[in-house]
Amino acid sequence: MLRPGDADILNFLEQIQLARNVTAGLRCYRLRTMCLHFGRWLKLDKTQLRQLVFLSYCHGLGKLSIPDSILLNPGSLSEQDWVKIREYPEVSALICKQLPGLKEFVPLVLSHQERLNGTGYPKGLKGDEIPFIVQVFQLVNIADAIISKRLHRTRNEPSSDRPYWMQAIEEITKEMETGARDRNLCEKFFRFLELFYQGGG
Repeated sequence: MLRPGDADILNFLEQIQLARNVTAGLRCYRLRTMCLHFGRWLKLDKTQLRQLVFLSYCHGLGKLSIPDSILLNPGSLSEQDWVKIREYPEVSALICKQLPGLKEFVPLVLSHQERLNGTGYPKGLKGDEIPFIVQVFQLVNIADAIISKRLHRTRNEPSSDRPYWMQAIEEITKEMETGARDRNLCEKFFRFLELFYQGGG
């Protein structure tokens, strides 16, 4: 799946994100792990699995440009703060453009916050304009954000006794019903999450 030299690149990407924020660095590994499990469950090919791995490590590089006062803010973010956050996919893509080993992932990184109904950012892409492998990554990205109780995703949500993976399904279902996510892919992901967290064949 990985090519010669990939491991060194991934280790470098992980280390620079760990240096900035331990939580962000560890998240790369969590995303990689779940992406590979889900990707193999979907029977994706080696090229697609490699894309998922690199998306896990590259998508958040642009967050290095976000001040800690915003990125680590435990309170409500202002609209100006959100404008800064919404810039990060383009910054991530710009960083990838500068490194020969990462250039091929630029379109994937740039589109990872887009939604099928055109409400995402930064380009407002719709439908098939968003690569399939990015749609796969997005579901894992959303689920991990909720399951790991990432700061910005959970600050205003009431506490719940439901397992976090079930809360992830509920959140993704809401987006699916607005047309932001592909129903067929979401239903496969829900089944995967159930098996991943509860066990089964």
